Amino acid sequence: MKKTAYLDNNIFVDIEQNSLSINNLLKNIDQNITDFFYSASHLQEANEMTAKTKSELNNRLIKRFQTISSVTNNNYLFQELPSNKVHKLKEKPNVVYNTINDVPFARNMMKGMMSTVNEEQKAEFRKQLNIDPIRINNYSPKEVIEQINSKSDLMGGFSLVGMIEKAVELHPQGKEMGLHNRFAGIFEMLDMVGYWKDKFNEKSNYARLWDSSHSHFSSYCDYFICNDKRTRNKAKVVFEIYGIETKVLDSSGKE
Repeated sequence: MKKTAYLDNNIFVDIEQNSLSINNLLKNIDQNITDFFYSASHLQEANEMTAKTKSELNNRLIKRFQTISSVTNNNYLFQELPSNKVHKLKEKPNVVYNTINDVPFARNMMKGMMSTVNEEQKAEFRKQLNIDPIRINNYSPKEVIEQINSKSDLMGGFSLVGMIEKAVELHPQGKEMGLHNRFAGIFEMLDMVGYWKDKFNEKSNYARLWDSSHSHFSSYCDYFICNDKRTRNKAKVVFEIYGIETKVLDSSGKE
C-alpha cells in the first residue's frame, strides 16, 4: 500500500547537510512511502535565513529550494483561501517562495499576532492552573486533554477546545478561520499550560506558529516526521482532539 509523508523543516535541514537520507527514512519509517510533501510553511521558514552577504543568502535559498524539490519531487500541499481547502499540487519551491514574498507585510503581521501574551502572563496562568509540567509531559495525549479540561472552572468554564472555539467566534475574521487556525490556538494553549513548553527566546512564539502549521499540513499525509520532541508531542494532542490518524515519528522511527 502506497503511503505519504510530510517532513518537518528540521528533516529537510538534516538532509541538506547530508546527516540524513531518504533511504534512511524509508528504512526507519516505512518502505511503502512513495511521496513526500512540502508546504508554504517550509518557504516561510526559509524566509528567516540570514547570511553575511546577499549573494551568500541567495545561494543558501537556492540550495534549500533544490533540497525540497529533490526530496518531494515538487509535491506541494496548497491551502486555498478563503475556503481553507488543502490541495495536492505540483509546484516548484522557488515559485511558492516568490508568491509568499509578493505580500511583504504578511511576515511582520504574523510575528505580531504571536506576541500578544508575554512570558510573565503565561507564568501567572500556569500558576493559577496548578498543572505540574513534569507530570503532564508524561501523560498520554488523551490524559493531557482530560487534565486541562479538569481545570475548566479556571478557564471561564471552557474546555480546551471550547476556549479555542470561543476565541474563533469572537475574532473579527472568525468565519474565515479553518483547522490550521485551531491547530495554532491549541499549540499556543498547550505551551501556556507548560506542556512540552518551548524554550523562550525572541523567535519562539513565531517558530511555534510554523510548528503548528507543519502539523496541520502533515494531517493530510500518513506520516509526520519531525525531530523536535516538543512539536511531536503537541501534534499528537491536536491529532487526538480531531481524530486525525497521521502517525507522528522522528527520523529514527521512534514516537
